[in-house]
Amino acid sequence: MPEFDMNYAFFIIGVLLIFAIFASKLSSFFGTPLLLLFLAIGMLTGEDGIILHIHYTDYSSAFLIANLMLAVILLDGGLRTSFSTMKTVATESTILATLGVVLTSGITGFLAYLILDISLIQALLLGCIVGSTDAAAVFSLLGKDDTVSLKSNVSNSLQIESATNDPMAILLTTTMIAFASAKTTSMYDAFVFFCSQFGFGILVGIVIGYIARVLIANITLGVGLYCIFVIGIGLIGFAITTYIGGSGFLAIFIIGMCIGNQKTRQVSYILPVSEGFTWLSQITLFLLLGLLVSPHEMVSYWYPGVVIAVVITLIARPLTVFLCIKPFFRAYNNRDLLFMSWVGLRGSVPIVLAIYPVFDKLDHPQLYFNVAFVVVIVSLLFQGSLIVPLSKILKVYAPSIAAPINKSDVGIMLSNDYELMNYRIKEPSFENIQLRSIVFPKGTNIAAVFREGKKIKCQGDTRIRIGDILSIIGTDADEPLLNALFSHQVRIKSHSLYHGDKIYNADTPLIDLAEQFDFELTSFEKTLSLADMMSYQIGGFPEPGDEVNLIKVSLVVVELEGDKIKRVGLYLAQERTAEYERLRRAKFNVYKSEQDNMQRRREDATKQLFDSIDDDEEYNT
Repeated sequence: MPEFDMNYAFFIIGVLLIFAIFASKLSSFFGTPLLLLFLAIGMLTGEDGIILHIHYTDYSSAFLIANLMLAVILLDGGLRTSFSTMKTVATESTILATLGVVLTSGITGFLAYLILDISLIQALLLGCIVGSTDAAAVFSLLGKDDTVSLKSNVSNSLQIESATNDPMAILLTTTMIAFASAKTTSMYDAFVFFCSQFGFGILVGIVIGYIARVLIANITLGVGLYCIFVIGIGLIGFAITTYIGGSGFLAIFIIGMCIGNQKTRQVSYILPVSEGFTWLSQITLFLLLGLLVSPHEMVSYWYPGVVIAVVITLIARPLTVFLCIKPFFRAYNNRDLLFMSWVGLRGSVPIVLAIYPVFDKLDHPQLYFNVAFVVVIVSLLFQGSLIVPLSKILKVYAPSIAAPINKSDVGIMLSNDYELMNYRIKEPSFENIQLRSIVFPKGTNIAAVFREGKKIKCQGDTRIRIGDILSIIGTDADEPLLNALFSHQVRIKSHSLYHGDKIYNADTPLIDLAEQFDFELTSFEKTLSLADMMSYQIGGFPEPGDEVNLIKVSLVVVELEGDKIKRVGLYLAQERTAEYERLRRAKFNVYKSEQDNMQRRREDATKQLFDSIDDDEEYNT
């Protein structure tokens, strides 16, 4: 091996990063969990590997680097955990992420104690180390199939559980290590230690998280500096929490949640940069763990590792899911629960936690590290390879919902900014439909249409084709409505034309009509003309018959000039009621006429039948 100098170190780091990035492409192509490939690269370049033969056994530096990388990963997980998504499955996912981890760890540890020749403390510590799940690997595997997706309740529960159960597993592991190392000598001490870790973690996380929200909203930095600022705040929160006896990992996750759940321009700057830091942290962490393991030592621990992997996969995780979910939540059937049980893949956190006993100099430290490594590999190979087939067998797939191929903030508003969302048209019913005929969500605007890589002039009478990309400006609240619009058969406008006598030019100030007919307007609406008001309220392009309802009045598009509204009709509330009654009577008359015609045809057919029978009888006579 050449002398280990700075240039050689840079070369090795560059080669490992390039290998890891290419591995991410192979992961999506072959359907292999990304973590497994990163670990494999680390092992192949380690002391027992076939390339480079890097000898790395410094657990002290590994402990520092692994905790730093894990803190950055958890911070990004908090930034991307949505309160709105969490609310829909908050109860069940919180139970799984807290009580579920305790049950999984306890059941695994107790059964490992009965099966394996290890002490109860060792067995319970192993159960705590492998107690958390990494559902990110699941979604990377399921993401290969564009035609289907998981049911929303199953998907959201797995997402929130995987994002929030790592701090709980870390808490349990540190508590059990304190017990095993005699830092804690009684159950009461263990309970106090656990409560202080949990309590201080939540308290400091919330306080520093909201301080960070205020700071980020009121300072001006370069675009790339906001994320570095957030990482700095997160690490400060992590250090303070750990110093006073709390869980730094729980605190930094909560800090991320507090910062990420706001619709501001700064957050839109933070998330893309944070994604890059998180990828770098994951690659560094997984390669480091792969380098740290010695395959020739790990072979001697394959039996306890496989036993614990089988126990946690086939017994502990299913029991936990059914006990936590089945008695209380009827929205999940047995197939859903079986799939959620199988999805409990082990990820990077168990391997990182397995370094803790080495660092704290417990007895038989290699037992924890190598067994955790075997459990993770077996979980990723065995469970990971069967996730997609099992999801189809158990029918936990739902028809896929269209989503933007990409989206970005427009960059006009400091908070609650508008978004530019790009949708590819796949639904066949949209073929050759005019844009003005489609019922778009209120307030959305069509910015452009792209066909075969070329931007075409976008007008109300533009007909769209399958494969076109529509660029739409709207708010964050419009996204689920647009997703539903492009996922189902196209809805065509079917408005009736205006039949009243109150017709106004589109440039008439809206406030003049409000004063004349005594209806209320907001301060913003008072500044608008009729055309501006209608264009603001109608999604997409207007067409005659489009209607906007205000208090006491309804406004109806009467005439267009190109894509611009030229004249608008007005119904008072009582006139609108009369118009609805007229339409109801018209529809009833049409229906009655159709029924009368049908009855007349039946009578004519019956008469012709009997006449033909009479004619036959006369002929036979």
